[in-house]
Amino acid sequence: MDLVTTRLKAQRKSDGSADDYDGVISAFRGILANEGGLKALYSGLGTDVAKSVVDSFLFFGFYNYLRPQHRKPRIVEELLVGAIAGGCARALTTPISNVVTRKQMLGSEQSFIEILSEIRKESGLIGLWSGYSATLMLTLNPSITFFVNRRLAARIIPALEEEDVPIAWIAFLIAATSKASATAITYPFQTGKTRLQMASGPVNSAGAVLEPPQEGGLKPKHVLRRIIDLLNQSIYGVIIRIIKNEGAKALYAGLQGELLKSFFSHGLTMLTKGVIHRFVVRVWFIMLLPHLRQRRLQTK
Repeated sequence: MDLVTTRLKAQRKSDGSADDYDGVISAFRGILANEGGLKALYSGLGTDVAKSVVDSFLFFGFYNYLRPQHRKPRIVEELLVGAIAGGCARALTTPISNVVTRKQMLGSEQSFIEILSEIRKESGLIGLWSGYSATLMLTLNPSITFFVNRRLAARIIPALEEEDVPIAWIAFLIAATSKASATAITYPFQTGKTRLQMASGPVNSAGAVLEPPQEGGLKPKHVLRRIIDLLNQSIYGVIIRIIKNEGAKALYAGLQGELLKSFFSHGLTMLTKGVIHRFVVRVWFIMLLPHLRQRRLQTK
């Protein structure tokens, strides 16, 4: 599902021709029929799993470290902590994300190091962080997710504690709904990020590759143009170009698949996290129990 939504977000419709894929189902059928079957749907899976593990570890680490421990944070404060935690985590994982996008788009059999080297040759060292400007905006996604999740959980779970309803499934639905809500709000930035990651080099407002600055520096009359080009390379410039050339609808290409993916992905993540957390606590208690009994006997 992640691969399919990436393909849909990266499609361009600037030349008036029909899209390669008309939607999620069309993309699934096209990839299965034209790219080697089921295996093609899992291109880049290993790198993506590694990125998810590192990303989640760093985000939860930064989030728990920055979040106030001795009081309930205010709404704005909670959103800000989530955004900062997401920005710090993605600053370290954006190069991995760029490799995943290349693998998903091109079905490349190249290794992780080979794709990193290829990106560096095309766009320089800074190219490894292509799309990070969009990532900074997308840090609102996890913060919105946690904000909605905490507010829903605070209202719904206490009301259902006396009912015969499995709390684990309620937690799953709350987590899944909160992630889907955040995804719907920030999806245009995800589309812009994918376009930035797939660019082979810096592009100007017309879509042409920019030439590196000539020796001797820039002439004064070119400074303003270069500033405009730099702004056009930002996430806002990409979104404006998409709207201008392809229409606002193009910003939401693949949204249905992304919502479905986010619903099950985050719901299962939070459900599994809770199960593992309880398991670790129980194992720790079981290991500690003999020592507690021994101390009681010694004190008697």
